Amino acid sequence: MKKIWILLLPVCLLASSCKKFLEETSPDEIRPSSTEDLYAFMISDAYPYSAPLDLFSDMLTDDVKSYGMPRNTNGTINTTYASFYENGRGVFSFDPLELDGSTGTASTALNAWKNFYSRIKGCNIVIDYAEKVKGTDQAKDALRGQAMVLRGFYYLKLAQLYCLPYNGAGVQPATAMGVPLILSMQVSDEHVGRHTLQATFDQIEKDMVEGAALIKANYTAPTPYRLSEIAAYALLARFYLYRGLDTDMDKVIEYASKVIEARPTLTLMKAYVVSNTSLNPAGIYDQTTSSEVLWQYGFNSKNNASFMPVTGTYTNLHAPYAVSDELRNMYEKGNGTDNKGDLRYALNFQKYFVSGAEFPSRSLKIGLNANAGDKGIRTGEVYITRAEAYARRFKKSAQDADRVAAINDLNTLRLSRYDTRTAAYTPVSFTDADALLKFCTDERRREMSLEEGSRWADIKRLGLSVTHNFIDAEGTSTVFTLAANSPLYALPIPISVISRNNNLVPNPR
Repeated sequence: MKKIWILLLPVCLLASSCKKFLEETSPDEIRPSSTEDLYAFMISDAYPYSAPLDLFSDMLTDDVKSYGMPRNTNGTINTTYASFYENGRGVFSFDPLELDGSTGTASTALNAWKNFYSRIKGCNIVIDYAEKVKGTDQAKDALRGQAMVLRGFYYLKLAQLYCLPYNGAGVQPATAMGVPLILSMQVSDEHVGRHTLQATFDQIEKDMVEGAALIKANYTAPTPYRLSEIAAYALLARFYLYRGLDTDMDKVIEYASKVIEARPTLTLMKAYVVSNTSLNPAGIYDQTTSSEVLWQYGFNSKNNASFMPVTGTYTNLHAPYAVSDELRNMYEKGNGTDNKGDLRYALNFQKYFVSGAEFPSRSLKIGLNANAGDKGIRTGEVYITRAEAYARRFKKSAQDADRVAAINDLNTLRLSRYDTRTAAYTPVSFTDADALLKFCTDERRREMSLEEGSRWADIKRLGLSVTHNFIDAEGTSTVFTLAANSPLYALPIPISVISRNNNLVPNPR
């Protein structure tokens, strides 16, 4: 049993629940005692609450723009946001040395590898110990189900950052590098090397499918802060869309349809419009105002002080990085008063002002006064995911029923997002498969802006290039381009991780 103590100690030092979780029975034996205590441990060490996981992937995308360092009225550099500028410089310019933490000031914020594997460790402890604690079989299977879905979720996140896209140009999943699959809590002196991309995705699928079945049979989530079977199905729809095989589109539609049949309601954003000049800033992830939250996790984004300052600190100065013109111009804005058009622009971004001009900054999908985070999965994502799957299937098979189904999903989602107080929503329609698919991916970008690393995942799976115009402290512009299907789609593994594991093959640069 000493081997188990070696593993649990570093985890438990970070979790107060471990005081209850572990019961010392002798100097050499420490064991968990009950499903109740194991559940408490799962909440603190397997679920991702209050844990900063991925803080940087949006900075790699075309959803963010560089403004350089702000200037005082006399032309001198204002250093108020110097730390944000420095933290984002290497990420925004796709610098491998900053992305792996070799140089720069943001190495902690960039170590998503450590963050996700820490949670995977917690999942493995729950899965391994579920059969060893006191409690009913139903309670044990409920624990295992949640931990398995969570483990699959974390491995999918790791793959989206550190692996090439599964269905990418020239990618052979059977030989391409995935991530190390650590599926047991048992301590070993042998460092784990990287499994293949196919093995990684096979394990994610296995965990999520089996975990969803266990949750369905044994657990009713009391709140969207816990995983329900419907949330697990929504995550499976996301997984199959990201894997992206032609045969996966049937599975996307299958799982998304299960979600929509059970939870069809979308939040009507026009309910957030208090008056022509006033909006309720609660956000789409506020469960008191939004009906579409399936699972929610994380901390309030205002506490993410790595790359973008909180709106209230701007004081008529440009932030070093903010929402790109390309993204902001994708929203129809109406006349700005009694018809605000696509309300996602008005409601989903924090805004700041410089010389009276408005600039969208960070996500406002959870209000600044809320304690919860703006991460997870919503019915809105499920609708746009199913729409894209229908569009892809229509492009492949030319079955008109798929075209109609995709358009129906698009219009259902968009109707809930538009200001219809004084003007009716105008439905969209397409006959051409390529035009329909392009609109679906654009709509996904609008719906999922600055949420769940969605844009970075889409850039990779769609094989897109990204061009960043970086403005340095002196105001000089330099263009950096991430080429389509770049090897850098698989981000550098942190140097601190590589240095501890000589079996871990780095990604090419």
